[in-house]
Amino acid sequence: MIIEIEDRFCKAAKVFAETLQKVQRAAQRGDAVHEVEEATFGDLMETGRQIVAAYVQRQEEDLPRPEVIQYEGRTLHRLPERRTRPYVSAFGPVPFSRDVYATRETQRQEVVPLDAKLGMPESDTSYLLQKWSGTQFVKASYQESRLTLEEILGFAPSVNCLEDMAAAASEHAEVYLAQQGAVDPATEAEILVVTSDCKGVPMRKIDAPRTRQGDDGLRGKRLKKGEKNGQKRMACVGGVYSVDPFRRTSEDVVNEILRKEKQQRPTPQNKRLRAVLTREVEGQEVNAKDVVFDWLAAELQERDPHEHRTVVAVMDGETKLRDLQELKIGRAIGILDIWHVTEYLWKLAYCFHREGSEEAEAFVETYLRKLLEGKVNRVIGGIRQMATKRGDLSKSKQEKLQQYLNYFAERRDYMKYDEYLAAGYPIGSGVVEGACRHLVKDRMEQAGMRWRIAGAQAILSLRSIYVNEDWDAFHADRIRAEQRKLYPYKKRLGAILNCAA
Repeated sequence: MIIEIEDRFCKAAKVFAETLQKVQRAAQRGDAVHEVEEATFGDLMETGRQIVAAYVQRQEEDLPRPEVIQYEGRTLHRLPERRTRPYVSAFGPVPFSRDVYATRETQRQEVVPLDAKLGMPESDTSYLLQKWSGTQFVKASYQESRLTLEEILGFAPSVNCLEDMAAAASEHAEVYLAQQGAVDPATEAEILVVTSDCKGVPMRKIDAPRTRQGDDGLRGKRLKKGEKNGQKRMACVGGVYSVDPFRRTSEDVVNEILRKEKQQRPTPQNKRLRAVLTREVEGQEVNAKDVVFDWLAAELQERDPHEHRTVVAVMDGETKLRDLQELKIGRAIGILDIWHVTEYLWKLAYCFHREGSEEAEAFVETYLRKLLEGKVNRVIGGIRQMATKRGDLSKSKQEKLQQYLNYFAERRDYMKYDEYLAAGYPIGSGVVEGACRHLVKDRMEQAGMRWRIAGAQAILSLRSIYVNEDWDAFHADRIRAEQRKLYPYKKRLGAILNCAA
């Protein structure tokens, strides 16, 4: 056995020596450097595979091989035939055989000493290759991810294998997101901000939302050009971060929104995002919005357990989201997203003026400035008075105008912009708008994609972790959890084997 193991390491050393000789010959010929890199990389991959194989055998060398052991009050027998373990390392396939202990031949394998000593994963794919694969499929389709890995490594897991990886990893992702600890208080800014919005995910017909008005996941709006009814299910996106106060005047905001004058604003700190679909869990339907707002409330509790800090909730005007904010994060100061408000002002302007006209732009600038000065009631009254004086608006425009003004009237408590600006609070939901795009849309709406609920949620959960820059921490945590589940006997392995011997 020892000679065989040494031969393994010698073989790896020989492959490496041959690689150096090839590079020396390439240098004599004057080969292009990219050709040398490509050839050398392939040789180093084979060297790495040989090293991993030798390492596996070396780890088995010191393991006792008793025929019978006692474990958890049961007598386990070493099965007569060693079992082969398929294993795909980051360097390629490295299958190996090892001893297995069970009560009898046909029963579950209860103790596998070498697997425990090596820290083998539950699947046949190494943790490192799982991590690299995940880095690809959280950003691109499974097929594109497979092609990328194959181009780099010379081999790649199949599409089905990648999908299985995502499903398995997402199970721990849900636990990780729910139990993630608080951020370092020393890195926090003064104001805590929560925000939420929804973004559609294109679904396969079997999982597309029903068309009954009011179902969670329905758009509830007139379809845009090219959209088909019932194809998208809404993902609820939530975000929490901290930011320092940024005091501005109404004129500053008008210039930023209408004249695109960018300002040097404070950078959000410790931003965390999450996206959830309404789905069935253990036979019970779990509403996405409830999950997101429970998570946001838990994040605030972790970050500000004594409720000493100011919390603001910047969102658009969706009633369900605001009701949940009032219910679950009642201490937050509700703020209606100013960009959303500005869009409504443009709709109002087009009730009176031609689209793209200077008059429409002047209308928006005038009333945006008044809103930022806290004059919501005067804006509503002034526009109604303008409509009465005009007297020539069509019935359709009158109905739209009434709808838009009612929108402001019903949300005036969230439009105290003069107070918000004086206090330095954020008034735009750019963080969650950006999250809807780069967390959901950029991955879930690639060309031709249609999702099942489980597969979509798997990617959304993993992508949330990735964009939160917690990818390495998540994988380390997942490995620890899986190792505890697979090998509860690992710390006692030496005693179990040696006592039996």
